[in-house]
Amino acid sequence: MKNRVYIFLMFLTLLALSGCASISLLHSAKDPAVSAKQYKKLLIVGIAERPQMRQVFEEVFAGEVRKGGADGIASYSITGVSDKLSRAAVVEAVKKSGADGVVTTRLVGSSKKSDVRTGFVMTDRGVDSYWGGSVSYAEFIHQPVEVITSTEVSIETNLFDAGTGKMVWSGASSAVNPEGIITITGNLADLVIKAMKKEGLL
Repeated sequence: MKNRVYIFLMFLTLLALSGCASISLLHSAKDPAVSAKQYKKLLIVGIAERPQMRQVFEEVFAGEVRKGGADGIASYSITGVSDKLSRAAVVEAVKKSGADGVVTTRLVGSSKKSDVRTGFVMTDRGVDSYWGGSVSYAEFIHQPVEVITSTEVSIETNLFDAGTGKMVWSGASSAVNPEGIITITGNLADLVIKAMKKEGLL
């Protein structure tokens, strides 16, 4: 006996909507011991295992900084992307670029969440009728039909004063179902820049 399973379009729509990406700045703080200062030139450092990811991240973030009125410089343009980034390389990049501030961003953790949803499944079944022939009828069964997994990543962004090396601002962000490094970086940069401006740092 052959069974055919049909999942309703409405349920598929619900599943598609559940995959929407979002990012938010959960917490940010400026060091109260640091005097107010507006940074004009920021060196953007993306701490990542894959050089290509770092390159794209820094380029997009630096572009958003420039849109915000300051000068943004991608660190890879000075250090290169072939070798793993070191503290000494960042210090050297600060000197060469003339940056007065350094923005570092890194992924600090990720977690997955599973959600089992239920819906109606329709099956076609063939049976023998009292006429001696075979007829088909549809049966609807309420059962789990999909497991949706969402991914949440935690991101840390810090601003350091290039002259003193001290951290002057820090922010913690959360991204749910991040899709596309260009989009997620642009959204993150927008949140960070607004928070820094609110503190008078940009």
